[in-house]
Amino acid sequence: MKISDHIQKSLDACDRRDLDSAMLFTCLAIDGTSKKVYPEINSVGKRFRKFIRDQLDIIELMFGGLNLQETVFPFTNSKGEIGMKFEDIIYEKFRCNFAHGNELEKGYGINLKIAEHCQQFEVNIKDQSMTMPESSIFALGIVCILASPNKDQQIGSNSYYYYDGINKFVIDRWWGKEDCARQIMDFDNQVRVKMDFSNVWPRA
Repeated sequence: MKISDHIQKSLDACDRRDLDSAMLFTCLAIDGTSKKVYPEINSVGKRFRKFIRDQLDIIELMFGGLNLQETVFPFTNSKGEIGMKFEDIIYEKFRCNFAHGNELEKGYGINLKIAEHCQQFEVNIKDQSMTMPESSIFALGIVCILASPNKDQQIGSNSYYYYDGINKFVIDRWWGKEDCARQIMDFDNQVRVKMDFSNVWPRA
């Protein structure tokens, strides 16, 4: 299946309010895109995480309000270590469970937006879990369409688009055009809140 098919299915699922399926298809798009961007990296997990990490400024802009580059969440990863970044959570808690046909772990999920430009998510320290805002699906999807190796992709309809709060990106006009997108994205005025969990997770 082509990257464009994954993106189309993701947005169709969002329209149906089936956000788990939407995130699944977005993760598949990241899988395929990261393989193209980093063909020298054999590990799926490493290239998946690296692709997200390298695009975090755009993802933050679409996600809304959170400093994803510096925030470390006090959750335990698959190796039993405390401390997970955004890319770790997307890979381990969402992508891997979806890919293996498992249910999401208790407390993990995706929240519908309350209204236009009004997203919600929850970090549950006690239960070691986190819900993602619906905007995370769009944030992860747009970096796939902007990646230069995907410049040959097409959905075949101009009715599919992403919106960053200022700019409307009709998907079939923006495949592979990351450099152009960066010139019009409003990085200078975005809100970036670093979440501090030091009161519940003392770190050396």
